[in-house]
Amino acid sequence: MKIKFIETVKSFCKDESGASMVEYGVALLVVSAIGVTAMTTLGGGVSANVTTACTAIGVTC
Repeated sequence: MKIKFIETVKSFCKDESGASMVEYGVALLVVSAIGVTAMTTLGGGVSANVTTACTAIGVTC
């Protein structure tokens, strides 16, 4: 009985059939986090540059 359990656990650990969906989920999470961080970091700078450009050409933004 003990040997059968160990063999079952080993075969379960080697089975990678469901891993691809988890990997896609993790990849999507990482890309989303990078995108949110980039938008947050660059948002203030872009806004300031647009305001400066509008002021330079005499347009209200």
